[in-house]
Amino acid sequence: MPRTILTISGLDPCGGAGIHADIKTARAIGLHSASVITALTVQNTCAAKSVYPVDSGVIREQIRDVLDDIGIDCIKIGLVPSLDVAEAISNEIEKLEVPKVLDPVVFAGAGGKLGERDAYVHLLRYVDLVTPNLSEARIITSARSPEELALTIFRNYGCNVVITGGEMNGKDIICENGRIYTVTAEFSPVNIHGTGCVYSTSLACYLGMGYGIEDAVRKARVFVLESVKKALRPGKCFPVVNP
Repeated sequence: MPRTILTISGLDPCGGAGIHADIKTARAIGLHSASVITALTVQNTCAAKSVYPVDSGVIREQIRDVLDDIGIDCIKIGLVPSLDVAEAISNEIEKLEVPKVLDPVVFAGAGGKLGERDAYVHLLRYVDLVTPNLSEARIITSARSPEELALTIFRNYGCNVVITGGEMNGKDIICENGRIYTVTAEFSPVNIHGTGCVYSTSLACYLGMGYGIEDAVRKARVFVLESVKKALRPGKCFPVVNP
């Protein structure tokens, strides 16, 4: 049977981020993707305009039905539009002994609000790893430096942290079980739609394949870089990542 990732995120109708990016990433790495939609968004390559949450009961039923049928090797959670949705997700995944990665999508890279802070704070206690960028980490908690932010999130919520390097010239700050270290890789300063989704999904895939956090981070960084180099421009504004 193929390794399978369960991706729980929103639908981006322009195909650059969200569930589209998750599925393409998993397939490129070699995993099957089971997917649960948390929200329908109105967005394109220029901006995100509105978010319509899926009923939390429907989300709960979708997750439960998938887990009743398919063996899951890892989970990636992206757009979570409300606390009700977050609670539905946590209730269903809490007892699963697989790597769980949370990507707190608060704002779209192209502009516009998407997820809810309270929903992500709730989920932090139910995941193994969270991947905020610097701005998202500062929404979750307050501290001066990226290193302090990562350590504070770990101490407050008990999950490992990767503060992604888009705002730090390509330097990721990792807090793994309280140990702080950095991973630096080649970096593209161009704003590419969907890179955060590809990063967190690839990271979850590599963890599900048995890699440790540091190795998974390094492999995910390379995967994102290669996907950025192949970026497409299907619309009038930002290019989209191409796993």
